[in-house]
Amino acid sequence: MEPMNPPDALFVRIDDCLERLLDRSRAVCVLLADTSGQLIGETGKGAELDTPALAAVTAGNMAATAEVARQMGEVAPFSYLFHEGQKRSIYISAVGETLLLVIIFDELSQVGLVRIFARLAVNELLDVAAELEPWFELASSVVDREFGEAVAEGLDEAFI
Repeated sequence: MEPMNPPDALFVRIDDCLERLLDRSRAVCVLLADTSGQLIGETGKGAELDTPALAAVTAGNMAATAEVARQMGEVAPFSYLFHEGQKRSIYISAVGETLLLVIIFDELSQVGLVRIFARLAVNELLDVAAELEPWFELASSVVDREFGEAVAEGLDEAFI
């Protein structure tokens, strides 16, 4: 049984939010991914970037930093990360427990404004995240079931 897809209206809301954030912050590119690194939405000059790989790596970065927070005795993971580069910088923010907002920007943007507009976008995307949660759970259960079935079939074939 194939899981139903989330309503298109959710993706329109995501795209609108990412576009506003891109315009307000003067960022190069804005991404929305889930915490496993699956790219959900993007806007800006992402064509020059490998955005699916970038989404996956930033998810790993947030996961590693969550462990750093735990090791430091923090009761919750860090809510955002900021890395400053020579040409471009990146701001990664948690959106609830399931999504990550990734903003890539250059010297045309000010980190303070990026941070302010990111917070506004996160607040808007929290509602979207809550509406997407049932689909994440459904997709996860289908993947887990299909993976289990594939492993069982593989083991059966290996011993025949």
